[in-house]
Amino acid sequence: MNRHAAADPAATALPSRPALLPRLRVTSGWQVVAGAFLVLMVGYGAAYSFAAFAEPLAQEFGTSHAATSLVYALCGGVAFLLSAVSGRIADRHGSRRPALAGMALVGAGLLLAAAAQNFVHLLLCYGLLIGCGIGLAYVPALAAVQRWFDRRRGLASGIAAAGIGLGTALVPPLATRLMDLGGGWRLAFIIAGAGAIVVGMAGALLLARSPESRGLKPEPGPHAAEPAQPPRTGLIPEAALGRDFLLLFAGCLLVSLPVALPFAHLPSFAASELGIPPAGTLHLLGLIGVASVLGRFLLGALADRIGRGATFIGCCWGLSFATLGWAEAESLLSMEIFALAFGATYGGFVALLPAFVADLYGRASAGTMIGLLYTSRGIAVLLAPPVTALAVQVAADATLPVGFAAGLGLLGSLLMTLVRR
Repeated sequence: MNRHAAADPAATALPSRPALLPRLRVTSGWQVVAGAFLVLMVGYGAAYSFAAFAEPLAQEFGTSHAATSLVYALCGGVAFLLSAVSGRIADRHGSRRPALAGMALVGAGLLLAAAAQNFVHLLLCYGLLIGCGIGLAYVPALAAVQRWFDRRRGLASGIAAAGIGLGTALVPPLATRLMDLGGGWRLAFIIAGAGAIVVGMAGALLLARSPESRGLKPEPGPHAAEPAQPPRTGLIPEAALGRDFLLLFAGCLLVSLPVALPFAHLPSFAASELGIPPAGTLHLLGLIGVASVLGRFLLGALADRIGRGATFIGCCWGLSFATLGWAEAESLLSMEIFALAFGATYGGFVALLPAFVADLYGRASAGTMIGLLYTSRGIAVLLAPPVTALAVQVAADATLPVGFAAGLGLLGSLLMTLVRR
């Protein structure tokens, strides 16, 4: 067993409880992967589609680009910060309930945002409610996948996380098409909200807690003997106070700074730097989405063969270097190359981070440890978009602010290489 993993040999099955929710017949980890895929597609499709609405929303409410970016920053920041709570809930009580509540909040946030009459209303509905919904669902969905897999954990995590990439690739162009129907962004929010509730909650119902909870054996592998149920510990596990986790936390925070920028600023920055209307640059988000899907599949499968830790850290270096390319880009083609390179390595980063943590600390505490680590991503998402937007306004150029964020990402990659595996 891994040196970090919590030991609780007696806890292999859960006591029976009255069924408060439909009990689907989940007999395979791949059904859990499918459920996580749908949950992540809905949650992050809603979050990352904001770039498609940024310009019409700024015009509607008379806000600056920096102010409008606060909506995305609040949404992403709250999602990751709430993960520390939802991850622990998933370890103790299973992933289905928090994920169901999260998908309901994502849909409600979109529906209520459709009726927004001022910017504060929009900030609360789109930023806070959708952020809370993603925060309740994201880590529980990923933690469920970690408990069902061991030998193929990287591939399973990659397929589940590909839902984020598909949402990133499909939602911005779909949002544009919905706005073109004549109802503008309000109609687009209503349709997206209804779809989020149906699809997202269907996926959440597939998130069975662990193979042991269904009377099944976990997938064979070096970590398969780890218990699926965490021991009773304090609010923060002892491992979270150790040197390695602190290095991992700091490194993840710094790498997440450049990760947060494209989804908030890429179309508008590309338009201002290259003189192309924002609508003409939205396809860059689509390229990131497509490349990230491929990165999740290919790098997830590769990591199971050559080592998940080394592959994950390689992705951290890759996305940081790719962001340097964005800072130096001088043409639409160079921006497209950045989008593909960033998307592929970002896809591997998102897919392998949960597996990397589960390998270090064990599947029993996967939700708790992933959730605590993801608070670092929440801090980055809250800070990076608005601070970068203000820096660009002051410098009248995106090169230095984006390059500085890339440099911090490289420093974070270095810190994570120091984590003992």
